[in-house]
Amino acid sequence: MCWPSGYLTLSTLSLCCPPFQMRMCSPMWLQMALGLALLGAVSLQQLQSFPKLCDVQNFDDYLRQTGKVYSDEERLYRESIFAAKMSLISLSNKNADSGISGFRLGVNMLADMTRKEISSLLGSKVSEFGERYTNGHINFVTARNPASANLPESFDWREKGGVTPPGFQGVGCGACWSFATTGSLEGHIYRRTAVLASLSQQNLVDCADDYGNMGCDGGFQEYGFEYIRDHGVTLANKYPYTQTEMKCRQNDTVGRPPRESLVKIRDYATITPGDEEKMKEVIATLGPLACSMNADTISFEQYGGGIYEDEECNQGEVNHSVTVVGYGSENGRDYWIIKNSYSQNWGEGGFMRLIRNAGGFCGIASECSYPIL
Repeated sequence: MCWPSGYLTLSTLSLCCPPFQMRMCSPMWLQMALGLALLGAVSLQQLQSFPKLCDVQNFDDYLRQTGKVYSDEERLYRESIFAAKMSLISLSNKNADSGISGFRLGVNMLADMTRKEISSLLGSKVSEFGERYTNGHINFVTARNPASANLPESFDWREKGGVTPPGFQGVGCGACWSFATTGSLEGHIYRRTAVLASLSQQNLVDCADDYGNMGCDGGFQEYGFEYIRDHGVTLANKYPYTQTEMKCRQNDTVGRPPRESLVKIRDYATITPGDEEKMKEVIATLGPLACSMNADTISFEQYGGGIYEDEECNQGEVNHSVTVVGYGSENGRDYWIIKNSYSQNWGEGGFMRLIRNAGGFCGIASECSYPIL
């Protein structure tokens, strides 16, 4: 599934609309702002393209489709890992076929990698330095909406056009926190402007260390929002993702004032841990959430589709950041729609359906936040 990709910022709209009154913009002004924003726009798919895996039968097929190349010695090692995972995938999918399990596993770019290598992707980490910022933060979480009882039974920001295609954070780079932060903000900007803006994860990876983040060594979505509130974040086509931490180039990429490619927020809000009803309300009325979860299971790594419900993910601490872009139900089972950063070959086109209203499964309701525009 693909979504249209365009670029618009709050700075661009402020040229024609008073601050915080953007909902009142006339269609003419909005169209003009959209035209300005689309100049030089590059889709996220162009910035981060991946081979599509289709019906992989064996390791030769896998190498051919992924484009991976190994020496003879390493090939044997990688093939043994691949074979073990293929056996696990086959067994798990038999359970799904028989109704024992509600989700399936699949072959993706991680299928010939070790657990240690894949653990480098798990970069949701709080730090003592970062907590100095967030501990003093006054939470601007909105009061419960009186109409929350009338929220839709299902809601999907992808269907509204407010979600960019999933990217790939890169093996060895635990920048999931930057993808979750920008993914949430993209959806909230879309709600305010009706334009999808692909924001730069690299901007955060390179520049947000002073807020407690550690680039590819991990970070936290709240620290990312702290940085964006104070310094802003630019567009992905201005500051492309490289899968490695580099020297901060934000000032070089945003240009001279008024710096129309720079997005800032007024603040951010956090949700009380465990409050899945509030999560649902915020998603349906405001926009996607940036949340932490435990992703340190083989079934998560090789998730292929269905409603994920592996009890093993409840055994550990949260360690991975994702964007929650919707919710729904299927055959009486509630689920969250998770946008991951393992490429579009993972899961359901880069997304996961995670069991909902099950005690915050995988820790998904423990650390959720969202921007305030």
